[in-house]
Amino acid sequence: MKAIRLHREGGPEQLVYEDAPEPELGAGDALIRVHATGITPAELTWAETYRNCDGSDRLPAIPGHEVSGIVESVANGVSDVSIGDEVYALTSFCRDGAAAEYVAVRAGDLAPKPKTLDPVQAAAAPFRRSRSGRPSSITRTLRRVSVC
Repeated sequence: MKAIRLHREGGPEQLVYEDAPEPELGAGDALIRVHATGITPAELTWAETYRNCDGSDRLPAIPGHEVSGIVESVANGVSDVSIGDEVYALTSFCRDGAAAEYVAVRAGDLAPKPKTLDPVQAAAAPFRRSRSGRPSSITRTLRRVSVC
């Protein structure tokens, strides 16, 4: 697959469009075929962009954690979403992001894409700033209201 990746910490000048391996699903994950994503400029300065959830280095890293797309596959036991579902989310910053053709996302972090939003609007919707300036997900709130 094609992806935008970072091979070292830095700003936008470090972004490289290249081939990358398709993500592997872990327990509880869904594979999303990305329709739209966004790279938040500040995320290139956050340690989480370059580290796995256990704190180990993650380079090359794929940025872009706001995403909308279609569920391509799910890990065994996942019942939150189904193949073919249109979804959106703010994904975990300590995992690779969605600036790629595919992204692995915790299925529980996904919400149905509202029918009133196009993919670009949906990718922008789950992001807001908390008082600390860091992103916070409103996916759970959106899950309740996105059935329209």
